[in-house]
Parts: sequence; C-alpha cells; structure tokens
Amino acid sequence: MIFLLLAVAFGYAYITTPTAVATKDTVTRTLYLWSGGIEGKGVVVQPNPIWDVGRRVGLPIYPVSIMPAAEVELHFNISGENVNVRFERELRVVYYLSYDKERVVEETYRAISNSSTGSSFVDRLLLNVSDVFNRIELTRNILRLPRENVGVELIGRIRYSGTVNGRPVEGTQEFRGSISFPYEGFYSITGDLKNGTQTFTETITETRVVNQRRRALFLALSVLFGVLSGIVVVAGWKFDPTAYNVEEMKLEREKKKLAKWISSGSLPKRLPAERVKLASLTDLVEAAIDMNKRVIHDPDESIYFFLNEGVLYYFQEKGAEGKK
Repeated sequence: MIFLLLAVAFGYAYITTPTAVATKDTVTRTLYLWSGGIEGKGVVVQPNPIWDVGRRVGLPIYPVSIMPAAEVELHFNISGENVNVRFERELRVVYYLSYDKERVVEETYRAISNSSTGSSFVDRLLLNVSDVFNRIELTRNILRLPRENVGVELIGRIRYSGTVNGRPVEGTQEFRGSISFPYEGFYSITGDLKNGTQTFTETITETRVVNQRRRALFLALSVLFGVLSGIVVVAGWKFDPTAYNVEEMKLEREKKKLAKWISSGSLPKRLPAERVKLASLTDLVEAAIDMNKRVIHDPDESIYFFLNEGVLYYFQEKGAEGKK
C-alpha cells in the first residue's frame, strides 16, 4: 500500500509539474537611426592648373581667387523599416558683426526652404563667398567698431513627422556651421555632423522550458514504486502462511544449535509412569546436561527424551502430541 501511494504521489507530481514557464520582460528596441549635418565645399570658378572649372573640392582652406563660390549642403537620413516621413527644413546663411560679444549687425544673406517625403533628403545652396566677404568689409568700414568680431553662420533646421515600421514618429534637429576668413584671401567651412538612435520599449512574453530533470525524477520514482507495489501484490497473492510456521522455524534453529547433544533412537515400549514435560528442546537439553544424560530423538514419534532414575523427561513437537 505504501509503495502504491508513493507511486501515485510521484505520478501526480510528474503530471502537475509545469514543463514551461512564461515570463514578461520589458525590452528596449531600436526604431530607427538618423544622421545628418551641414557640409561645404569650394566651387572652382577660375581656370587653374590643378582643378577643372565647376568642380566641387573639399579642402581645409580655400583660396578666394580660385574658388570665390562655395556649395553648402544640408542632408538628413532616417534608417529603419518602412520609413514614411515628411521633412520640412530651412537652410539659412547669416553674416554678422559684433561688438564686445553682442551682435550689432546680423543679416540673412540667403535662405532656402523645402519639403519632401521619404527617408532622406539633400539640399544644396550655392553661395558667393566673395560677395559675402565684401558685404562684411563694407559694414566694418562704415561702423569702424573696436574689438569687433565678424563671421558667417550656416543654420539648418529640420522638422519631420510620419511613421517608421507603422509607429508614429516626429522630431526636430538643428545643425550649425560657419564660414570664417582666417587669412586675407582665404576662407574655411566647418559644420555639424551628428547621428543618433531613436528607441522604443515594449513588453514581450518569453516561454522557456523548465523542470525537465525534476519531472524525469518524478516519473522514474513513480514507475519504480509502481513496479515495487506490483511485486508486493504478486508476492502476497502467492504467499502461503501455512508453509511458514514460526514455531517450527524456531525448533529447526534449536535442532541445529543443539545437534551435538542429541542422538537418534526409539522411544521404549514401556514408559515409566512418572514423566516431566519440558517447554522447549533447549530446556530438555540443558536438563540432560545437568543430569549427565544425552537426549534421544525418536523421529517416528516426533519426541525428544531421556530417562533418569525412572523418570521420563521429554519434549514433544507440536502436531505430534497425543501419539503416546
């Protein structure tokens, strides 16, 4: 019964122990990548032995005599799945003159505005650097300010909205650059180049396999105890309690133990009237030893005995009583 109960218990544990567990996690994923900036190149206008006329050249510094014009570029790109975005942007060129870090003159030399849809755009503006420089010089000569500072700013502002992979997106970016005149007759162009990542969070359900070893152990124990309970049932069904007599088994052990004090013989035909029955074979043997006698075993009568001074001392095996 115990083995059967254990088999049922471990079988129930095997069935009810889950094979998988689902967990919810919040993860951050990349929705799209963006990059953009302002860049400038000198445009070859005057014939020279180095560059062809009309060529755009990228240099750290440009000679005004050969490249009095510059091409300023504002570009932006969104990388992602199913990008459908509308871009509104403006590119402005502003020259200024300041006194003691405060701008006295600030003028927009040129500006362009555009809009488009898609995932990217490139806007280009052709700028007469020589003309900008002349306007700055004219303003300086008129004002003649001490501690003056002059320069040219490039400002690009972008607004975008739409969807990326079905998710609504919107944002703004601003890029800045500048044109400076480090030496007389030369200019240089610098600009922002930036990039970034737009992410989003979502909750996901993840299922993973668990308890494989535990379930295998429960199954093995259930089978083991089930087999043991079956063996016990079969053994109990075939068990014959009459084939195993405790008293007989005890007597057999005594026989083996006391065999050296026992001899085989026959019970006399005429027995004395006075008799003493001992409770066990051991008691009979010990009494015989005390009286310096030897115990005789009559297998036909299933009796052990010895005679002393006309008295019969004996031990009768169960089942044989009443024969004499």
